[in-house]
Amino acid sequence: MARKTVIMRVTGMVQGVGFRYTTKHLAYKLNISGIVKNLEDGSVEIQAIAEEDDLEKFIVAVKKGPSPAARIGEVYIYKDAPVEERKTFDIEY
Repeated sequence: MARKTVIMRVTGMVQGVGFRYTTKHLAYKLNISGIVKNLEDGSVEIQAIAEEDDLEKFIVAVKKGPSPAARIGEVYIYKDAPVEERKTFDIEY
């Protein structure tokens, strides 16, 4: 099965609540590679690469909010977006 890519921008209460760390843990469980990082406007960007089924599970979990303290506003999803290939899922600052 071919690996797929996605870039997500998540708005709401997603900075300072452990969102990036729980997203990294979720990515590890689902064999996702990529990055998660805070943006200056208070949102979080996720770039992810994985098998299609795992990527869909990841998207569903992100929409629910992987961190109990997070309050998800909108999740903008750009499928098949250009994403740098990585071997791991990392937090960028």
